[in-house]
Amino acid sequence: MDDDYRIAGRRPIAVRAGGTPLAVVASRSHNTPETEAFIRDLGAAEIVSIGSSLKFCLLAAAEADIYPRFGRTMEWDTAAGDAVLRAAGGMTRTLDGQPLVYGKRNQASDTDFANPHFIASGKSADAV
Repeated sequence: MDDDYRIAGRRPIAVRAGGTPLAVVASRSHNTPETEAFIRDLGAAEIVSIGSSLKFCLLAAAEADIYPRFGRTMEWDTAAGDAVLRAAGGMTRTLDGQPLVYGKRNQASDTDFANPHFIASGKSADAV
């Protein structure tokens, strides 16, 4: 392997328990009234707007606390970032509290691989 591609170092990642105020990652371009209401109910003061996969990574790196998504996403939008978040100790849950699942086909209410609304969190799964 070429020396230019050697791993220079590794740093373990782990989610954080939640800051005060909570750091919320949300979308400005895909904002919904439900997202605004959710953030308002949290009393969160710091909102960071970046791409969907990076939102999961900020949670995993303990740089943000919660990512509510009340707009349309597909599995390919979320799978990689969600995997990183789960490896760091976080969780992505649907609004009924169930873990977000992948490989969804033949959904009665939506197309194949469409995600329901979800909340990703760096906090313990039952804290959200």
